[in-house]
Amino acid sequence: MEQLLITSFQKEDFEELIMTCLKRVLKDFELGNIQQEKINEEILSTDDLQKMFKVSKVTIHKWKKKGLIPYYKMNRKVYFKRSEIIESLAQRKRKLEI
Repeated sequence: MEQLLITSFQKEDFEELIMTCLKRVLKDFELGNIQQEKINEEILSTDDLQKMFKVSKVTIHKWKKKGLIPYYKMNRKVYFKRSEIIESLAQRKRKLEI
């Protein structure tokens, strides 16, 4: 990945840079280089996880604290990506089987 140092841009140059980046992403999407499932990623709340695994909020908090499941914070709320939760728990299971 290229590293870009931004010092100052004219408004027109900055707009052109953004448009170029957007066109590249749209082109990749049209060519199928971006997977649709990643764009439509299911976001779960703590309540959703609680229902999914039939555990308490305390258990989910302990899993977060121990680093067993990845999470994201936004405006003091915690969210999880379904695919990351499933992958994380699958990796833990594989480690236990070895």
